[in-house]
Amino acid sequence: MVEKISKVSIVKCKSYKQSEVDRAVEKSLQLAGIELPFRKKVLIKPNIVSADVKHLDATVTQPQIIDAVCKILKKNNCKIFIGESSFMNTPVFLKKVGLDKLAKKYGARLIVFEMEKQIEIKHHKFKILKNFPVAEIVKEVDLIINLPKLKTHQLMKFTGAVKNLFGLIPGGLKQKLHVQGASEKKFGNLLVDIYQNFDDKMINIMDGVIGMEGKGPTSGLPVNSGFILASKNAIALDIVSSKLIGYNPKKIYSTKQAVKRGFGNWDYELVGLKKLPNLNFKKPFIALKTIRNILFGMRKKPIVVDEKKCIKCGVCRDHCPAKAITLNPYPVIDKKKCIRCFCCMEICPKHALSLKEN
Repeated sequence: MVEKISKVSIVKCKSYKQSEVDRAVEKSLQLAGIELPFRKKVLIKPNIVSADVKHLDATVTQPQIIDAVCKILKKNNCKIFIGESSFMNTPVFLKKVGLDKLAKKYGARLIVFEMEKQIEIKHHKFKILKNFPVAEIVKEVDLIINLPKLKTHQLMKFTGAVKNLFGLIPGGLKQKLHVQGASEKKFGNLLVDIYQNFDDKMINIMDGVIGMEGKGPTSGLPVNSGFILASKNAIALDIVSSKLIGYNPKKIYSTKQAVKRGFGNWDYELVGLKKLPNLNFKKPFIALKTIRNILFGMRKKPIVVDEKKCIKCGVCRDHCPAKAITLNPYPVIDKKKCIRCFCCMEICPKHALSLKEN
């Protein structure tokens, strides 16, 4: 049952200095009315979408945030799991971010979801999915601590707490699900299909110390936003954090559909600051809804290749959900097959793919 009004805390944190992060995380939990459990199984789910990026501090949940959470859980004698499934190369990315050392420091088990025993999730209220697998440990733990990153997103406008749970989907299945959710609205509903299975055993802490604007979630630019946010309710957190960077939350499809389906509402209690700032992040291009576009069909900016950056590695081709890319010798996108999921731009190690500028 969703609380009528969920608390969302927002606490200033200007750097990733560990002592400052520790204080900010503890304060954000306290203000949001969140007490971490004692002697329970707890899964920490950060956002480690990729480590092959130019601005790692703006792309992934920073290890200092995870360290601060582990510190409290260790003190509470909890059994700690840290789990993720990146779009590819999950073990490599986790090591690059330093999570192998962090897990060892706190006696935690580092989980790569696609390498674990899977169980099937079904629900009669799913809108897009018929079913989907998750690692068995995800259902076994007593609590999931969801650690999203404050970023824009070229398909969904914004990536927050609900979107971060897409990382529970193991490995290459993400590609197939992008085909099923081949529009902003469908993918928003697909994200809620996943989220609804875990909302009752999850808390959320967002790393907004350094955020990402523009071509998120991997190709954008860092912003020294300087906040950590927390809430028991992921929808409330997404409403506040999307407003923080200059969005109307009712235009974020995952949030809109979650509220429509009863997993949250538009009301929240802001604690920590009296007034929510507007950081006004630079937004990614989504679509131009002009009269001309409506009359003559929605004009879509083509995905183009910067040949000076491209190394012809074929990663975009190999991971395109719609099999719309060939190499000749640079990537060529078949416009008829392309589903506009922008996975190619997200996973390109050199950020050589982008939407054509005016």
